[in-house]
This record gives sequence, C-alpha cells and structure tokens, in this order.
Amino acid sequence: MDSKSKITKSALKVFLIKGYDATSMNDVAKESQVSKGGIYHHFKNKEELFVEAIDYLFNKFEELEKKIYTEFKDVKKILQAYYGSLSNMSQILASMTGSENIDIDNFYMLMTFAFIKFPQIREKHGELYLKNQNMLVQAFRQAQELGKIKDNIDCETLAFMINALAEGTMIYHIMASGLDLKTKGEKIYKNLWKIISTENS
Repeated sequence: MDSKSKITKSALKVFLIKGYDATSMNDVAKESQVSKGGIYHHFKNKEELFVEAIDYLFNKFEELEKKIYTEFKDVKKILQAYYGSLSNMSQILASMTGSENIDIDNFYMLMTFAFIKFPQIREKHGELYLKNQNMLVQAFRQAQELGKIKDNIDCETLAFMINALAEGTMIYHIMASGLDLKTKGEKIYKNLWKIISTENS
C-alpha cells in the first residue's frame, strides 16, 4: 500500500471512531505512522483528507454492491443479501479500516455531517445511489421477464423504495435503541418478497 492510501485508510478509521471535529492531523499521523509533514505532502488540510477518506469509503461500498449483483444473479438472493448487509455494516467497516472499534451510530452521524458540510460528498453519494438503483432496476426487469416478480410493478419506483427503506431503517436504528438490525432486515426482505413475488400468486 502506497503512502497516500495508507494515510487515507488510517484517516477514515480515526474519523469513524472520533468524528470529524475531534480528529486532528496528529491523530492521523499516529494511526498511519506517517509524519505530519508526510501527510501534508499529499493533503493540504484536514478537509481535503476527509473528502478523500469518504471517497475511499464510497469506492469500497461500490465494490461491495457490485459483488452482490455479480455473485447473486437471482433477485430474491440479491434482496436477501442487500438487507442482510444492514446488520453486517459494523463488520464491513471493520474490514475496510482494520478496526473492530467502529460504532455504527458514529458512522451514520459522520455521514450526515459529511452531506451537510461537503457538497461534493453529497454529490458523490448521489451518483453511487443512482448506480445502485439502476442495478436494482435491471435486476427487477430481468426478474419480471423470467416471471419471478409481478409484471405490474414499476421497477424504478420499487428500486427507489428499497433503497429508501434500507437507509431509513439505518437512520431509525440510530434513534431507537435495541433495534435488532439482523432480525429487522430479514423481516423486511421476507415481507418485500411476499409483496412482489409471483411465488404465491
């Protein structure tokens, strides 16, 4: 791993654990074992480093989404994996950062902050959201052609609903203590499948 990538990954870990405001360049230097001078060689300030760290995070999420659509050709399994990933977010972030100390609530609060303070991050998230939605639409249309889901369903609206429901569930998780994401994600997937599937028609 080159020096810039090492700094970026380390910075993401620190931002996720401590939050943006509480993170200093000294923290990143300590975590990455790269001098502050070395960090400033690649990034002019904390803001630029933060944007790069979130961009790295989004790229990893995009890789994960592509993997889901590649590995699971069947739309039912795609939905199951998609909602199953809600409860696996802590493990996903741990894998990305190499830390088991990532609090999922901190992640969502950090992302909310990022969307408000940095328009370029919000724009990038919007681009990834559209890519994911288009992959869902394609999967649903193929499932309709195969007779697996009802042919009177608007695939674009369905894809939007599924994304909105997933993100809304994660936001609700921050506000409602004790919400079991694994159980809730499985129930959401099963209920959605009952609604759109032709299995019980």
